Amino acid sequence: MIRLPLLALLLSGFTLLAPAVAFAQLEAPTRLPELDPGPMEPDLRDESLDPPQDDADYAEDAPEDDDGLAEDASTADPDEAAVSPRGPARGGRQGEAAPGNGKTPASPDAPVAEEPSVITPRPLVLSPILAPQVADADLEALWNRWRQARATNDRDAAAAALTELRTLRVELAATDLEPLSAGFLREAAVRRRAGDKAGAVRLAETAVELSPGLPYARFELAELYALEKPGDVTRYLGQVRQALSTLALDARYRRPALADVGGLILLAWGATALAVMTLFFLRKVRSALHDFHHLLPRVVSRWQSTLLGLLLLSLPWLLGIGVLPSLLVMLAVVSLYLSRAERVVAAVLVTGVALLPLAAGQLARLTAFAGTPAEDVYLLERGGLSAEEARSRVKARMEARTASFAEVSSLAYFEARRGLLEDARTHYKAASQLKNSDARLLTRFGNTLVALGDPDGAAQLYSQASRTAPELAAPHYNLAQIVRRRAKTLPDSEVGRELDRAATAMASAQALDASLITREPPPESRLLMNLLLLSPPVLERDWLPLADGAEAGRQVEIQLSRWLFPGIPPGPMTALGAVGLVVLLTLFGFVSDRLKSAKVCERCGRPVCVRCDPELGVGSKQCGQCVNVFARRGLVPQHLRTRKQLQVDRHQAWTGRLTYALGAVLSGAGHVASGVPVRGALYAFGFLFALAAVLFHQGLVRGPYGEAPLYLKLAPAVLLLLSVHVLSLRGLRRLRQGE
Repeated sequence: MIRLPLLALLLSGFTLLAPAVAFAQLEAPTRLPELDPGPMEPDLRDESLDPPQDDADYAEDAPEDDDGLAEDASTADPDEAAVSPRGPARGGRQGEAAPGNGKTPASPDAPVAEEPSVITPRPLVLSPILAPQVADADLEALWNRWRQARATNDRDAAAAALTELRTLRVELAATDLEPLSAGFLREAAVRRRAGDKAGAVRLAETAVELSPGLPYARFELAELYALEKPGDVTRYLGQVRQALSTLALDARYRRPALADVGGLILLAWGATALAVMTLFFLRKVRSALHDFHHLLPRVVSRWQSTLLGLLLLSLPWLLGIGVLPSLLVMLAVVSLYLSRAERVVAAVLVTGVALLPLAAGQLARLTAFAGTPAEDVYLLERGGLSAEEARSRVKARMEARTASFAEVSSLAYFEARRGLLEDARTHYKAASQLKNSDARLLTRFGNTLVALGDPDGAAQLYSQASRTAPELAAPHYNLAQIVRRRAKTLPDSEVGRELDRAATAMASAQALDASLITREPPPESRLLMNLLLLSPPVLERDWLPLADGAEAGRQVEIQLSRWLFPGIPPGPMTALGAVGLVVLLTLFGFVSDRLKSAKVCERCGRPVCVRCDPELGVGSKQCGQCVNVFARRGLVPQHLRTRKQLQVDRHQAWTGRLTYALGAVLSGAGHVASGVPVRGALYAFGFLFALAAVLFHQGLVRGPYGEAPLYLKLAPAVLLLLSVHVLSLRGLRRLRQGE
């Protein structure tokens, strides 16, 4: 009976002791969860993300290290350690096995516990910045893979090749891949002929995606959009607008278009001069032959002098002396018989023809692009296909010491984007020797140094570039990127200063270019230099002067000179001599009154000659017959007056029909025949320009990778042709009615 109460009392004591032990171990303070990186590897942990701690807090809640936990475990009650709910302490040596009862046996030879050691996280290892190494052959291989997959109807392989092609274009920072886009356009044309409009649209969209700056791809896509959905006007007109914008802004496509327009203007000028001078000659040659008869002996009859004069006038064409000498002969023959306005118009037109070789040569010089160093710079800056050929040409000019700064700089930029970093560094240094203060060169060179593992050198170049050209956003942006990356590897005491520097640089970049606010850097898994860092584009005015067309202009000038005036050495002096001769012939025409040259009667069309009718005044506009019949009343019988009136009516009717016929064939010709030369010459020029645009719609200079669609060339030309022709006929009708 006594043992039972004693046993119950002992059990109650053990029951009271158990909760106290458990409570003490659960409430023991520890800092181990704050230092434990969890699943993150120690080598990849960013120390700058840990919150700062002051010394007082650290002293109050000092973390327990591995050895401290071992001492507590050895001195604690073995039973308490056995019932600890946390199990083995995190950070302890779990590799050593404990006895089965969980007790740690005390040993007199146990080593003395070492001082607590502080865990120092390793610095963060940043992902390397990559530069893809891709050649033109790799891009062509992807194109061939896509074609083969399409030929075998392997859609998955074709889609994979196309996706990889798009990815490579972005990663290489290639603006356009024109040859591949041209290939996709050919495939789209095949689909279109086969009736697959949707497939043709997809292929054309791919061509535009690979080469947004290729205007002919956008023209083709606009046409396919119009065929697919004619009612969606905004869809295809947007593509046409972008294509026209590229034609106007891109030198590679703008210059051939300007060459075509300029060539049409020069051709229309020459045709206008030939047409107007021919009309002047036909209207006034009768008066010239009349005066020529007075130069011969009186025994020569009029028909003989007329035949002789026509033979002399035909000599330039029979001898083939050229277009310009023929025009000069016609001007010399009719200069005395032209009115003041007609004489000025003739002089201007013939002078323009004399200057045509010089103008055409200058046009060729100003519009030259293909085959010049400027085209090599253009290709290297674009970074697409055919750039490797341009690279070889620039390197050859570098060896010959004739390469310019723009060529060497673009060469280095291309090599850096293609992963040839050492070559790029060498050529950047060579470019800096030609021009060492160019902000774009410094920024691009800095990008190459970043990829080569020299961010400090890149930071110096970015800072220098931002000081040289404060308006550029790229140096500020790139500096912010590398400073942010470097801050991840610094101790906590230096992180704040670097992050402030990065924030300041980024704010400056975004203030200069608002689009950078939404720009996202590439993922750490594939950190490419071409995507992480910005490379400011080179301005067109810096490399366009390299489009040297001096040789092409000289060849055009020589060829045109030989056609206009064969047998005469071409050159500026020849053209200036022809202009001087035109001026002399024009001035010679102003002495027609003193020389008593014949005129055309305004009534019947007969010559008005003072030598034949001495009674006429020098300024008379009517012949002797008309003066006697219509001016002197009662001098001529009525039947003679009636007959003369019939002659005048027939002449006026014939002149009117001829004038309308000329105006119907050539706009402005009727005005010239009616004595309105300025308006007639303008109408003729506009008409002939539009007619030349229709006849030569293929152009004089072919653009690269295609040409503008036919409707875009013919529609404006036909509209201009019809407008000028209608306006000319209406003006001619009003002119004849006014007379």
